Amino acid sequence: MNDIESCYNQFVDVFDSFRFQNEDLVYDIFGDISAAVENANIMLIVGLPSMYDALVRVHEDVPYIIFNMLSFANYISQGHDLQGLARNLITHELIHVLIDQKYPAVQLDYKGYLDYISFHEGFAHVLSYKDDICQYQLDESYKQRFDNAKSKLANALTQTNQKLQDKYSLEANTGKFWDKFASVSSMLYLMKHIESLKNIYDEGWQGYTRKIIEYLWE
Repeated sequence: MNDIESCYNQFVDVFDSFRFQNEDLVYDIFGDISAAVENANIMLIVGLPSMYDALVRVHEDVPYIIFNMLSFANYISQGHDLQGLARNLITHELIHVLIDQKYPAVQLDYKGYLDYISFHEGFAHVLSYKDDICQYQLDESYKQRFDNAKSKLANALTQTNQKLQDKYSLEANTGKFWDKFASVSSMLYLMKHIESLKNIYDEGWQGYTRKIIEYLWE
């Protein structure tokens, strides 16, 4: 069996017994998730742009969660636990599907996009980052990561040049994990407000980056 076949089989095993990471939090934030989850289609394919392991696309109001088996074959070759990683990523992508139920994608200007993508990626990251996230302890290294990501987000929000806006729009949620400034600043902001996730979610994405920029890590 080659690595791609192994990836496929391990993903199928995870799907068959899937439960969300931080399941209690997911239900608290999103309520009845059964219809949204059942409506999602899972596609295991070979080949996506190299910046993506997985993504969600919506066609005719139906969400498709796409996983790139080439990426995961590479993880297997590096000795990673694919089943644990698969559960993490399935949780992450399903969170995007759930958010889209309440806050569907719309045409946005540049700053609106940064609000929207920061909100989306923050919730998807925090709920899939570690199981039992409410008990996770943030050490001093996370403050530096937050400050760095927040600084880049603040800089991105000031840009008026189209080429720079395009650059920041791409880097906001792609690349190496800790370099994805919108995803990281939002995830860590939410981790520092872990008891208020439901309220933050219900307040919505509009103006969301302002909350991150104004927050001072204590």
